[in-house]
Amino acid sequence: MFKNYLVIAYRNLLRHKVFSFITVTGLSVGITASLLLLQYVAYERSYDEFHHNGRNIYRIRHDTYKKGILENRSAISYYGAAPAIQQSFPQVSAFVRLHRADGMYSFYNAAGETISHYETNAFYADSTFFDIFSFPLISGDKKKILRAPNSLMISATAAKKYFGNTDPVGKTISLVTEWEGGDYTVEGIFKDIPENSHLQFDFIFSIQTLLVNNQFKHGAWYWTNFYTYLLLIPGADPAALEQKLASVIDTHLGNHLQKTNSAEILHLQPLHDIHLYSNLSGEISVNGDHTLVSFLLFISFLIVGIAWLNYINLSTAKAMERGREVGMRKIMGSTKVQLIQQFLFESSILTLISVVIGSALFVITLPYFNDFTGKESLYAIGQSGLLPMASGVIILGSFLSGLYPAFILSSYHPLETIKGKFIRNIGSALFRKAMIVFQFGAAILLIIATLTVAKQLEFMRGHDLGLNIDHKVILRGPRLIKDKSYLNTMDNFKNALKDYSGVTSVSASSEVPGREIFWTNEFRMAKESENVRRVTSILAVDEDFISTYDITIIAGRNFMKDHVTDFGGAVIINESALYLLGFKDPETVIDQELILADQSKKVIGVIKDFHQVSLKQAKQPTILQYIPWSQDYLTVSLNTPDLKGMMANLDKVYHELFPENAFEYFFLDDLFNQQYESEERAWKLFILFSGLAIMIGCMGLFGLSSFTTLQRTKEVAIRKVLGASVVNITMLLSKDFMRLIGIAFALAIPVAWYLIHQWLLTFAHRIMVPWGAFILGGTLTAAIAVLTVSFQTVKAATQDPVKSIKMD
Repeated sequence: MFKNYLVIAYRNLLRHKVFSFITVTGLSVGITASLLLLQYVAYERSYDEFHHNGRNIYRIRHDTYKKGILENRSAISYYGAAPAIQQSFPQVSAFVRLHRADGMYSFYNAAGETISHYETNAFYADSTFFDIFSFPLISGDKKKILRAPNSLMISATAAKKYFGNTDPVGKTISLVTEWEGGDYTVEGIFKDIPENSHLQFDFIFSIQTLLVNNQFKHGAWYWTNFYTYLLLIPGADPAALEQKLASVIDTHLGNHLQKTNSAEILHLQPLHDIHLYSNLSGEISVNGDHTLVSFLLFISFLIVGIAWLNYINLSTAKAMERGREVGMRKIMGSTKVQLIQQFLFESSILTLISVVIGSALFVITLPYFNDFTGKESLYAIGQSGLLPMASGVIILGSFLSGLYPAFILSSYHPLETIKGKFIRNIGSALFRKAMIVFQFGAAILLIIATLTVAKQLEFMRGHDLGLNIDHKVILRGPRLIKDKSYLNTMDNFKNALKDYSGVTSVSASSEVPGREIFWTNEFRMAKESENVRRVTSILAVDEDFISTYDITIIAGRNFMKDHVTDFGGAVIINESALYLLGFKDPETVIDQELILADQSKKVIGVIKDFHQVSLKQAKQPTILQYIPWSQDYLTVSLNTPDLKGMMANLDKVYHELFPENAFEYFFLDDLFNQQYESEERAWKLFILFSGLAIMIGCMGLFGLSSFTTLQRTKEVAIRKVLGASVVNITMLLSKDFMRLIGIAFALAIPVAWYLIHQWLLTFAHRIMVPWGAFILGGTLTAAIAVLTVSFQTVKAATQDPVKSIKMD
């Protein structure tokens, strides 16, 4: 029996070459696309899954409220919170606090050479860091590392970078930073951090050295610069614990919060939710988007589903060609079960061929897909829970896609099929039409989504930021200064660069656009009660910052170097801070006294709001302080066609004045656009897979139109004899398909609107739902479908009617 099934299947594959090609190609491409998307989704969902204690690790989320209104939702909190929580609640077995350790790192080797780099992937951390997180050690004892002050752990890459092939343990790295620098002794090496970790670092310093310095030692419930992770005991209820955290806040901050009519709430954020479900202020890095990932997961099954529907449609459409075969088999004694088995066997053969080809294509295209998505090492599907689901869906889908045609074909009455009467009574016509509507509705939805993401990206990149980020190179500020007067050295650096015609301006600042401002503090007007507190971001700048970035001053003046009172005594506020203070007219706040961090400041200017970070976030109240000796970033505004030559000049001048510092730079527009990487990646994926969905759908439409046209061959011939033109006949044969695509478009509109509206709500600054994308998506899909159908209909319309009428 099996041999007979195999022979029949083989003959049918060869006999119906077009059907076999369309089915196998569609299924192969669908399976390949589905596997690629599943691979990407699995990787995005795999973040932080490798930690042994991952299910019991929670990060503290810090929410602040003013007069009952949410003011901020942050990933950073007080460094006093974790010890207080552990002391109060036995459910917390351990905690670890992290603080950034950006700065200039130097190693002085035996040859007297200085190896220095500005590093940003670095943290101060508690000694429990490697106990709570499962980052493997190459060398070092977990029970001893990071216990001593001025101790340090480094990655394998960092060890190679600073020490070459020599053993770094026991050697010293010097750190110069705005926090607590000094000499740190390397205690061990850890393996490089996997990409699917929301924590990316090459250096971990003992936090003891940081917390004993004057800035922090009395600020346990004042400084909110710390990422805090709690390890709960197995079986602990995080929701119940979260409810109890209010008592900790009340104990340490209750009186202060009551006076200022404020509230602060600590939440427990699961470690595994951080990458896809967290978009807080102060995030360690730009996270993914769970909405986009979920949509891509949906698309992965949608594409392979469209391929299965092609098979179902084509199988039922060509039933007329196999009707007589079914009738003869029934007359010869075949049972309905045997016929179903035969057709399912043929379906399984087609599916098996498609799976083999699809899997091979997946292996071949995976490296190119990795480059396309920007993921160097995608997570293996086999390591996630998606493999059983994917396998089950493919097997079940293949079975069901063959089951329906099998039942349709095996249900024909033998005498009627031999006479050919079944041809006009196929009950599956409505089902086929529904499937076409679904296929093209899905394709239209994908096109609309693609166009919308492109529109939002265009809006964010073309939106007026309130400042100019073009033609600017950012230098890491020098940390190793021999001259005691840094300000004089900085002036010399500026003057030296301005001698070059390609340099238009130079400015020093604590942050640059594209990087979130972590320096925040409370402020109020001097005439207000001390209980009135507002939170603002603080940006340290020199007198050239506003002009370098083309920021608009709407009232007052800029900082001036020859005004002694500007040093530490003057501030410039933005519009958001102005409105937060209760002023509407910027002129009315000029020369008024403001209290910032309990120090009196005079407001000398008001600037137009600008976007410090991406348009995903709302503009924040910001106060500019005049600190011209800021050593964090140097912005050089350029106007030269010889970029390579200018960078060489910058390098020369930098090393002449700051010889022990590494010359490290980046271009500001690149940094700013990195914030839109997830949207850029989604847009590329939507383009690719929308195209594949349309291609697979059109392949099925091509096959279906071929069979439909074949059924109406004699009708077409008679119409031609009676005088119908090629255009009339083409329109006649195409209108049914166009009607179905019109229905698909009508059904896709509400679904697309809802999904797009929900996605756009995740942006603080966004476009309106682009109805032009709906029209373009429907028109484009219809045009492609018309071209697909027209190939067959025009061919039928131009065929010799005499030959068509004689066809049996």
